Amino acid sequence: MHKFLTTTAATVLTLGLSAGLTSAESYDAAGKGMGTEENHVFSISDGHAVVKSQTNYESFEVAAGHPLEGASGMCFGSILVNGAGISGTGNCVFDTASGEKAVMTWIATGRGDDGALTGDWTVSGGSGNWASATGGGTFSSFTDPDTRKFVNTITGNITVD
Repeated sequence: MHKFLTTTAATVLTLGLSAGLTSAESYDAAGKGMGTEENHVFSISDGHAVVKSQTNYESFEVAAGHPLEGASGMCFGSILVNGAGISGTGNCVFDTASGEKAVMTWIATGRGDDGALTGDWTVSGGSGNWASATGGGTFSSFTDPDTRKFVNTITGNITVD
């Protein structure tokens, strides 16, 4: 009887623990986010400026089933331009097609040969399945100065529960 109870208790514990586990799914984050920017540049001196950055994402070009498919939202922060040096940081809040919020953090690290702002991004949580999401990668965001339209090319990975 003792062996039966021990085996039954172990089985129940195992089933209970495995029922609470969810299977996280990883995605290649490769894609493009598009929209318009509403940056405000504070000129300090020649080659030195502070940018109050705001980009409004209207759509993402990503693979079908990607967790950012159908998402829209906003990124905001500040960027320091000091000669050839670029630094800055900010956050993004995206409304996903599933009704959840995804939060990302970005760090500006430089400029590409085409003038695009480059840097790194990380998943910083959110709501629903995004609450414990992880991931990150790089970005290269190019803005047309005449139309204020941008295309942000991202690489990396995202894991969502």
